[in-house]
Amino acid sequence: MIRRRVWKYLTSTMADRQLCSAGNFEADPPKDVIRVNWAFPQKKNDPEYVDISRSQFTSPVRQLRTLFAQELLENFGVQAASNAVIRFFKPQRTVNIYDASKATFTWDAEELTPIPVPKSLSSFISDTVEDEDLVDLVVSADLADLPPMGDVLTELPALQRYQKIVQTHGPSPSAAAKSNEYSKLQKESATAIHDGRLSRVAPPLEIFHPIFRLFLRLLRDPSHQPSPSDILAIQELFHYNRNIVAESTRNSKLLPLFAKLLGCTIAQYVNPDGTTPDAMHIISINGMTLATLVLELKEELGDGGCDPSTLAGHSMRCTWIQKDVLSLTACFFCGGPWITVMGAVITNKVIVQRLTDMMWLAESSTEEAGRVYRAARVFSALRLSLSKLKEYYEGIAENDKIPPLIDSSHPRFYPYPTHYIDRLTSEKVEFTYVKPLEQSDNCVTFLARSNIARDSLVVKFVSSYGVEVHDLLAKKGYAPRLRYHGSLDDDDEGDELLSERPDSALERGIGQPPDGLFVGPLKMVVMDFITTPPSPKTVQPSGPHRRQVEEVLRILHRAGYVFGDLRSPNVLIDIQGKVKFIDFNWTGRYNVGVQDDGDLVPEDLQRQINEFAAKANGGGDGEMAPAIEERYAHYPYNINKAIKWHADVGPMKPIRPAHDWFMVEKLWSDEL
Repeated sequence: MIRRRVWKYLTSTMADRQLCSAGNFEADPPKDVIRVNWAFPQKKNDPEYVDISRSQFTSPVRQLRTLFAQELLENFGVQAASNAVIRFFKPQRTVNIYDASKATFTWDAEELTPIPVPKSLSSFISDTVEDEDLVDLVVSADLADLPPMGDVLTELPALQRYQKIVQTHGPSPSAAAKSNEYSKLQKESATAIHDGRLSRVAPPLEIFHPIFRLFLRLLRDPSHQPSPSDILAIQELFHYNRNIVAESTRNSKLLPLFAKLLGCTIAQYVNPDGTTPDAMHIISINGMTLATLVLELKEELGDGGCDPSTLAGHSMRCTWIQKDVLSLTACFFCGGPWITVMGAVITNKVIVQRLTDMMWLAESSTEEAGRVYRAARVFSALRLSLSKLKEYYEGIAENDKIPPLIDSSHPRFYPYPTHYIDRLTSEKVEFTYVKPLEQSDNCVTFLARSNIARDSLVVKFVSSYGVEVHDLLAKKGYAPRLRYHGSLDDDDEGDELLSERPDSALERGIGQPPDGLFVGPLKMVVMDFITTPPSPKTVQPSGPHRRQVEEVLRILHRAGYVFGDLRSPNVLIDIQGKVKFIDFNWTGRYNVGVQDDGDLVPEDLQRQINEFAAKANGGGDGEMAPAIEERYAHYPYNINKAIKWHADVGPMKPIRPAHDWFMVEKLWSDEL
């Protein structure tokens, strides 16, 4: 089947070429962009295309090697051993893209003319690029032994990072958790624990496995109630924690209590390298050993010269990298009467995050029923989560479709959601992750490809998103189509249990979170991928692009919306020179009844805003601005203060139209 990305005539009478993708049609690329159909015979795939500038088309082909290295990675999942081994050929005979896609088609090396690296594509294929049905170019390359994903120039592939982690044993957990050694280990990616210390921040655990969402959901679900036996076991734990005893004596009493509370066997195991966590829960499936729970127990908080929660994280890492032990995903530590539950995964890094606050599990007053009840709910939620985790591993053992861990496309390195329900068609769309779209370890935005249509998608995970604003600009052609916004599991009802809604917050007596503090559940956002020029020099931001940005702001501000994070990473220029806004995390309504100081907002636009404000307060026909009492967009509590924002911008402050116009002056400049 010909990929929809290949350009072709839709009818013989159509004057303009158009691209068919998910039922939408787009115009031809601009005249200064050349579309080249190319094939890669070493992988039997349909022909692909690449857009290059006219200057690139007339330059030596050696300058295209970096571009095609990235294209090979994204479209065929392979990496060239080096850019120098990428070679270009012109087909000596006319080959139709439809013929080239047939399973019986083969390329004959004798029918391919090498293009010398000092020569340009224009000197070889100018005669074929005018016909979009023809294969213009054939590419070959010597491939690297290990095909990675991501940036072929700068990124260490996920599989290589993972392999380096499991091959680097480091000191024992008890030594690694001491502050001096801990600090050293955090500075090396192979030994670091991504737990927030020394800026080792990672995405939320919830996106990597549904067990974490289940645990957090149960904690907030009022229908999840502990049993009387849970209450009695917790009371026994509280009663015992009054004692101050030696660690060995204490553990012999606590482990049976924890086993009763969690409904599983908990015992001490010695790892193959001789290290020994205080206790673990081990399951064995088809000869595989899986540690699903690790416990670190200390006589008192601080004993041993380290934070026991840090010790638990290093114990998990140490257990993971054993030759015969597979990954675990939950743990907790106990320091005297203090306890906390943590979760952990290993992707291309070790991620450890606290799932509960530290809880005091001892009798310190005559009235401890509330504390006993809350602790019993935590342990019963953990018990159910561990049971579901075992079912998950049993399902994996029976699944013969799980891919081997041989390259960086393995699911281990990506979030677990792999489908969404399209907002327009209501169809289920399955997709495969291609690579992260950022180099940072806390990246939550990924390039993906739909499995059937092969459309390029952007998948991101956020707690706040301006769906209305995104839809408004998409309709105007200034944003990609928003395909999905919702739960990670197609379960918006379940997400309500993870949301800090005003009613549930008030029931707990904590009131409504202030503006700028987004404490709702994580949502998955899926949108179309915007194809930008292969080189930043292909399309330079100019006056027409600025005018497009200004038009977008007029559209937003007239409708009562603000954007907030108006910086160059969030404003793209596509291959047709059209401006596209892509990040709507901060967007929302603003108070039209308040006028900004100064003259940043254009005078004519301010008059229109004032008219809308009058309608909001007194009625009138036509489009209505938001009522004054609505909640408005605010900057997040953790806004990056290093960026040179407007003077009135700050954490949890209202986002105003004047702020957007201020940032226009700095867009695409080095001032930010």
